[in-house]
Amino acid sequence: MGSLRRGIWYSILSFVFVIAVQFGVKLYLDNQARIIRNSVAQLQNQVDRSDNGKLKIQIGQINNLIADYKNLAFSQPKWYKVIIAFAALPPNQVTVNSLNIDFEKKSVIITGTAMNRDLVDQLHYNILADDKEFYGIDYPLENVADAVNPRFHFTFYIRDSLLK
Repeated sequence: MGSLRRGIWYSILSFVFVIAVQFGVKLYLDNQARIIRNSVAQLQNQVDRSDNGKLKIQIGQINNLIADYKNLAFSQPKWYKVIIAFAALPPNQVTVNSLNIDFEKKSVIITGTAMNRDLVDQLHYNILADDKEFYGIDYPLENVADAVNPRFHFTFYIRDSLLK
């Protein structure tokens, strides 16, 4: 019973940590965007006063940074939604060591370990059952080769509706 509670607390703490990191990244990116906008405005005032080639190059670079920021800000909610959708799927006593999201392929690759192969089966079933958000999960046989503490890896795909 204590191990179940500890697993629940680890899950809650992991979830809170991910949310805190998300919030921190958003604050940081917003602050950087404000700083860059101010710099652009100052540089544009200087260019208006004189036709300086170096300043025009700097403005071009800053405009590229702003475009990069907009792309990051646009993509952030996508991976956030995928992480939130996935976070509820691993059963207790399953450790996900890595989660890689490829938005071009709309795929997710996870690796980790479980206390036993039944928990690996349960994770596979949970992802398979979440067909509103994910589909096409594979099932490599090496995932269940070991009865105790098996390592696993799964690849599955993200539904378009989750990325909107």
